Amino acid sequence: MRQNKDTGTAKQDATFDSNLCKRWLSGIPYEVAFWRSYYRNKKSRDRLMGWSQYKQECQLDKFDIASYICSLDHVPVIADVGCALSYIFGNTFGGKEYPVIYVDPLASFYNKILDDCSLDFPRITFGMGETLSLHFAKNSVSFFHMRNALDHSVCPIMIIWQALICLRQGGVLYLNHKPNEAEHEGYIGFHQYNIDCNDGKLIIWNRNESIDVGNILSGYAEVEASVTDEGRIVGIIRKKAELPENHEAVIESNKYAAGMLQTTIAYFHSFENSLSYQWRRAIFTIMHATMRLLPMRIVNKLKQCFLLKGE
Repeated sequence: MRQNKDTGTAKQDATFDSNLCKRWLSGIPYEVAFWRSYYRNKKSRDRLMGWSQYKQECQLDKFDIASYICSLDHVPVIADVGCALSYIFGNTFGGKEYPVIYVDPLASFYNKILDDCSLDFPRITFGMGETLSLHFAKNSVSFFHMRNALDHSVCPIMIIWQALICLRQGGVLYLNHKPNEAEHEGYIGFHQYNIDCNDGKLIIWNRNESIDVGNILSGYAEVEASVTDEGRIVGIIRKKAELPENHEAVIESNKYAAGMLQTTIAYFHSFENSLSYQWRRAIFTIMHATMRLLPMRIVNKLKQCFLLKGE
């Protein structure tokens, strides 16, 4: 498997990239169809809820979340960013239940799935990781949780900077991801970035760039990276200092939101893109619904054949 080891000469800015945004937009049908198929198939939904920690004591790999939350001298603001419909992040800490804000850019799609299935789960709040400071006040959040989400974004490093703006001093951004997901998924749809741990360093990379997160955040945050026994990458980013008002992430937030909106309007105004979107929506809806009926070993084989064909 190809690994990007050059972390010294990589592009490290967090400016808006319309091409990455377009690729992200093209991945929406796949993601929505995936979750719709999960929730409309009772067997797969029950299996998903077996993983969920909603209304249960929260357990995180490599981090004692209960001790952290219980040690705070304020009422914590806790958010699960890029949550989709997994509800894998528990909302009970040290035996006490706390409100969790579930945030995702596809909130409207996910809430409709919940309504269609008549399920009594917390609704999702709209929000993009790249513009978190437009949704949360500066220095207001105690804990951000992101699982299998940072590597599905348009600009992961921008999300991390935005999280630091919103976090209180000492607040934590917790990351838990499969390693090198874009490589495994063939850089399709949302899968445009890989997350890895290299000699204890948290690395975000793809075919064009590689970022040593700890190096980029030096002076503003402490970064710990490790690998679980199951091979998952855990990153714990703890805020140490405020970002100056002239920092790129502070300046670019509104511009980033405007760029996303402009690109989205232009994308769907194109007849070709609109037609492709609806075609992909239909195909993925059928594909995911069919996959839920097949044994997982067959699904994995079909998926591997598809990715090899696309190389």
